[in-house]
Order: sequence, then C-alpha cells, then structure tokens
Amino acid sequence: MISTSLRVRFYETDMMEIAHHTNHLRWFEMGRIEYFRRCGISLWDMMQEGIVFPITKVSCEYKEVARFDDVLRVELQVASLSRAQCTFTYRIIRESDEALICTGETQNVFTSKETGKIVRLPDVFFKPMKAVAEEE
Repeated sequence: MISTSLRVRFYETDMMEIAHHTNHLRWFEMGRIEYFRRCGISLWDMMQEGIVFPITKVSCEYKEVARFDDVLRVELQVASLSRAQCTFTYRIIRESDEALICTGETQNVFTSKETGKIVRLPDVFFKPMKAVAEEE
C-alpha cells in the first residue's frame, strides 16, 4: 500500500466547517503522485514522451467528515494495471482516531497527448509501475 499524509487546510472547508467533498478527489491525486514517485516516475517524464493519464471513471463513498487541521492519511492500492490503463483504490483515514473518512476508486487510461487516443505504455514506465504494484 502507498501512503501519504496531509493536513486539511482552512480553504478546503465550507460553511458547514467541514472539508468540502471535492477535496477528496484532490487527495486521491496526492496518493497517485506518491505512487509514481515510488516508481521513480515523474508525470512530467510521461508528458515529455507524449503520454498523459486522464481519469475516465471516479467514485468516492463518504463515511466521516474531515475538519480544518485534521491530519489525514491517503492510502492507495493498485487494483489493476495494464499497459493501457490503471485502476487505483483509496482509503482516507483521520490519523488522530483512525476514522475512515472515505473510500474511492479511479480508473485512468494512458493516452497520446497529441491525439487523445489510448496508447500502450513503453517498458520505461510500465516495468517500474508493475514492480511497485506487485510489492503491495
């Protein structure tokens, strides 16, 4: 499992004094970025090779609220990985009491930055991604 922590910032809260639901998707992204770091890959590297990684499907089930200054842990697992797509699952946990804030899933596809068509990842990206996914 890949894990990263964050602190809920004031601007991420709403008039109900809780973290707005849209932030959870940003926090999922933090988990994905940490996964790529663990793989030794920068998304900039992929983009310079003409490959982008758009989300084609996202889901989030909210369990508990997060509030300003809560420290959250984003946990990510690779559910499936092929040369054309990757599916991640997420759990966000409040560190102070281990409360489950939400669970989620994203499906991402590898596409040509120029054409928008799905492409197959070259080994330079796929092999480290597969190795880290198999470690989990």
